[in-house]
Amino acid sequence: MAGPTTLPAVAGILLALAPPTVSEPAVRAEVDRLAAAVSGARHLPFHGPLAARPVGRAALRAEVGATVAAGLSASAARTQERLLGRLGLLPVDADYERLLTDKYAAAGVPSYDPTTQRLSVPDFVPLDAQAIPLAHEVAHAVADQRFGIRRLLQIQPDGTHRLDGDAERARLALVEGDATLSALELADPTESFLDRRALGTLETNLRGAAGATLTPAWFTAVDRFEHVDGLEFVARVRARRPWSAVDALWADPPASSAEVLHPERYEACQAPVAVGEDLLPTLPGVGRPQASDVLGELVARTWLASRLPPEIASRAAAGWAGDRAGVYGPPPHEASHEAPHEASPDAGRAPTAPEPFAWLTIWDDGAEAEDFTRAATAAGVHAVARRQEAVALLLGVPDPEAIPILAAMLDGWHRQEAAARKTATRRRHVPPASCPRRGRGAEDR
Repeated sequence: MAGPTTLPAVAGILLALAPPTVSEPAVRAEVDRLAAAVSGARHLPFHGPLAARPVGRAALRAEVGATVAAGLSASAARTQERLLGRLGLLPVDADYERLLTDKYAAAGVPSYDPTTQRLSVPDFVPLDAQAIPLAHEVAHAVADQRFGIRRLLQIQPDGTHRLDGDAERARLALVEGDATLSALELADPTESFLDRRALGTLETNLRGAAGATLTPAWFTAVDRFEHVDGLEFVARVRARRPWSAVDALWADPPASSAEVLHPERYEACQAPVAVGEDLLPTLPGVGRPQASDVLGELVARTWLASRLPPEIASRAAAGWAGDRAGVYGPPPHEASHEAPHEASPDAGRAPTAPEPFAWLTIWDDGAEAEDFTRAATAAGVHAVARRQEAVALLLGVPDPEAIPILAAMLDGWHRQEAAARKTATRRRHVPPASCPRRGRGAEDR
């Protein structure tokens, strides 16, 4: 989902809200003007008009909620609730969809919905005070018409998400970074902001402001990633090449948060290593994972930063190459005693018995894996084991029982690696000569 920008640096000017002052004709005129201006600045044609209308607070919240629901399937929301909640990044009783709606609606800024392709503009904020976020959302519409945001995110018509969570966050960073860069281009056609020093100062300021008032802290991390790291990822390309090179990012998007956080990985075609759910263990008396996903470097770093100094967390997560995490339900004999109407993430288990959680992570090399192992141990995890570049981690499993389970996870990974090497079916790193991104260029428009 492409949601409205929630950066205080962008939206802070909206805090002094006025009585309703925005009429439909005024919105229509301003959106038409911006659509033409953004289209020219972004070097993308736009065939309008863009559907837009002024809305009040209640209607804005309702439409934001509908956008969130359309961009997040029930199963994806439930998976995020359980995995992030188990790591302490969301409240254990979180309603992820409601939290996202609260996040976007509280910003009180325009919202573009890629499902309906309609722009909702708050009627309680003067249009001149909405200039920057409105340009940002119009930029979403311009890019959506050309590339298709839901197509980029691989969201099916029935709402099914085909991407893993980390890959989807990486692509959202591209979507947000492109829109922010387009708005900057509109405000400064000379592109002085692309100077390395000026861009660094802008990113520092935005990072300090991004999500500063958001709770839980996970939303702060996501805002900084999508809006600031996403901007840096796109601006790095635009600073050296024309807009057509940014267009190419949509055709060949990043596959992981690691590629956005470290653009050199993207440029070197260092795609993430696939870790299948079959490598997660079957827990005695519990069974197979009820939900699993790829968490990625962003989650690893944010989780460690919730327990360790940020610089240590960033360093320990920087060598991420792939992962798969799973959360398990309660043992059947415990679940059978629970009331069937319970629906919270803790349903079916006692508050004192958190549901088990397994996480198999793969790192660039043994040294990076050891860094993560040490950091996870310092963060309070007892059940963690490393073998070469793989690290297995368990939560909610008694230590004596965890040892053979950890070993089984690592054994499974190395059997898979050995089979892949034998059949030469996988390459983790594409040879330089075979990477289409190296030396990619385009003529200026």
